[in-house]
Amino acid sequence: MLVIETPPKMVYNNTGQLVEVIWSAADYRAYLQAIAAEVDWELLPPYVQDAIDNLLIDDVRHEQEEVFDLEAVLNGDVNVE
Repeated sequence: MLVIETPPKMVYNNTGQLVEVIWSAADYRAYLQAIAAEVDWELLPPYVQDAIDNLLIDDVRHEQEEVFDLEAVLNGDVNVE
């Protein structure tokens, strides 16, 4: 379930049409995580796939202290306990 903590800002043009929605970074990340968990990847537009890929890359960068080289682990050179 997606919980939005900060209400998004709605941006309208001169004729009153909604043209943009501005989310907080935390809410946008939560939205992308919800999409990734619930929607078939093949149904997503390429720009949403790219946004989710970037989200996953950022997550890996934050966890780099816990990342091990697969080849080193398979060779027994790294203790992953």
